Amino acid sequence: MASKLPGGAAQTIVAPMEVSTRPGGRWRAWLQLLRVPNLLTVPGDVLAGWLLTSGGHVQPALLLAVAASLVLYAFGLMSNDIVDFKVDARERPQRPLPSRRISPVTAIVVALTLGCVGPFLAWLANVNALDCAVVLFLVIVLYNTMMKDSALFGPLMLGLCRGLNLLLGAAAFLPVLPAGQHGAPLANMIGVGVAAVVLMLYIGIVSALAQREVETGRAGLIGALLRGLLPLQAVFCLCASIFLGAGWLGWGAAAVLLALWPVAGWLSKRFYMS
Repeated sequence: MASKLPGGAAQTIVAPMEVSTRPGGRWRAWLQLLRVPNLLTVPGDVLAGWLLTSGGHVQPALLLAVAASLVLYAFGLMSNDIVDFKVDARERPQRPLPSRRISPVTAIVVALTLGCVGPFLAWLANVNALDCAVVLFLVIVLYNTMMKDSALFGPLMLGLCRGLNLLLGAAAFLPVLPAGQHGAPLANMIGVGVAAVVLMLYIGIVSALAQREVETGRAGLIGALLRGLLPLQAVFCLCASIFLGAGWLGWGAAAVLLALWPVAGWLSKRFYMS
């Protein structure tokens, strides 16, 4: 998740009724609210965490973890806009909620539903994934309600969200074992830890830069850095193949993530990312 910022100078402010009567306006509003280009960067965190931990094993829990991650990310985006409704009504009235293209009540109901479904999907994977998903949920709520305006803790919380997203993939692979038994080799766990820290630092720095996006005119740079998560995740997957035995799965995952990179760039021209 990125910091809440204006959509950019290129966007045109239009009256709510003008937008809502356009064909497909409702669907476009939901796609804007969910920041479609950002969603493409979410599964790669979980996939990298899984491959770094599992060494290339495939289980249904991986799909459950990816689904849980996407749902929780969507929950974070929607709750962010709900909390910022009054600010957006004043500064960004073209956005889906203040423009009334999406009812605020509907957004609240959907966000609450997503906040429940995300941990449930993680629980279906295993208890370890549930624990990680609950912590991620709490960090999202803490950021949106208390920390987003902090120059220090805001970026730290967003970085933590991304790190937890990667750890969700690792946790989904690890079975629930008796005390004293380990679910993955030490090398794999070190790889997961390093990747999580790198991801946290990367997003923390990007988020810190994004806090002054408008003043510095770095909107394009911030979007490019957010999309840069995809090649970074591809590097993690390649490391899982080269050093930790993930085999062809790591190479395939890296290829898919790199293929999504230009797609995210194309979508970013049509939907804002922050």
